[in-house]
Formats: sequence, structure tokens, C-alpha cells
Amino acid sequence: MSTKFSLPVKGMTCASCAARVERALKDVEGVAEAKVNLATERAVVEYDPEVLDIASLVRAVRDTGYDVPVETVVLPIGGMTCASCAAHVEKALKGVEGVLSATVNLATE
Repeated sequence: MSTKFSLPVKGMTCASCAARVERALKDVEGVAEAKVNLATERAVVEYDPEVLDIASLVRAVRDTGYDVPVETVVLPIGGMTCASCAAHVEKALKGVEGVLSATVNLATE
């Protein structure tokens, strides 16, 4: 089963740049289709999540010399009482589409 995901791509200045990013994404194992739009600075990728993750797509774009801006979000999470709670929350966050990484600190909640 394939999944579609849209990534922002910064630094492209011409159609050749967009084509380069598109080729790089299509070359990643597990990518079924990739379309890059220079005007919107976005790449829409159809991929198999069983074969690769979003971090691999980000890496492919960055390896071509362009940037995929990411945001860091700090969320307060109350009610955790043990390391197992923190591990469950971390696993759930990592399963959210678009999340590249997640770290949960039990001490700071």
C-alpha cells in the first residue's frame, strides 16, 4: 500500500533544480512517483511506508543540495508515571505522519 506525502523544498531556482530533486526522489527505493513543483516549492511523493520512511525522503532532497525545512515542537505531556509510559508516548509520536523523530523525557514531562 502506498502513501502520498508533500514535503517543502527550499533553494530551487529553476526548472532544472526541480527536475534534479524529482530524479533524486524517484531513485529512492520504495518511491512509486514523485512530482516537484518549482512555483509552490513542494514535492509530492507516493511511496511505500513498509520500505522507507519520510526521513529517507528528506535525506534524498538534502543530498541533492536543497533544503527541507523542519520544525521542532515541544509538547507538555502529563500523567506519565514510568519509563514504559514515556516509551509508549514516544512510539505513538513516531507513528504520526510527518514526524521525523520524537524524544520523550519522563523527568520533564
